[in-house]
Amino acid sequence: MNTHHLTIPMFPLNMVLLPGETTKLHIFEERYKQLVNECFENDASFGIPFFEKGKVLTYGSEVKIKRILKKYANGEMDILIEGVGVFKMLEYSKKLTPKLYGAGVIEPVNNNQKIALNALQDALVNYYGNIQNKFVDYETVSQMRVYNVAATLQLTHQEKYQLLCSKNPQFLLLNQVKFITHVINVEQLLRDGFINN
Repeated sequence: MNTHHLTIPMFPLNMVLLPGETTKLHIFEERYKQLVNECFENDASFGIPFFEKGKVLTYGSEVKIKRILKKYANGEMDILIEGVGVFKMLEYSKKLTPKLYGAGVIEPVNNNQKIALNALQDALVNYYGNIQNKFVDYETVSQMRVYNVAATLQLTHQEKYQLLCSKNPQFLLLNQVKFITHVINVEQLLRDGFINN
């Protein structure tokens, strides 16, 4: 399998955006104003390597700017970004002179992995049916992608980061789905119990 390495601008943050997820950012530092303006003009993506406890970690999200929501007189801005991929960072430079911002050499991570693990398919059919009240059959579940499913589960950024690093993301996702289902079922039982008394 030939892997292609890309160098893209980097904006380290304590967040993981999975493919298809969106969020707003407020841009106020000069280096990131420059990064956003250049990426927006060139319709280019940038990377958000996960940043925790003062360290830039190995995995992150590749994102695109969907729109600039607001520009302020001082050059600050609010932007809407969307996750388009995930990556493993091979090299990182804090500053890419003459630019103000940093960059990284990345190797894209396959984000088209479909739900193939039987136990995960069972857990998801159960989760969507009993928790979300949506009928989803096995054929539909088997066509879903791991990161797209993860994006619907309201995981913390830390949990999403663990998913990116995992050698077996389907197994990790299975444990997360089982845990969420268990918590919601317990809450439901407690609610029902209080109502019946």
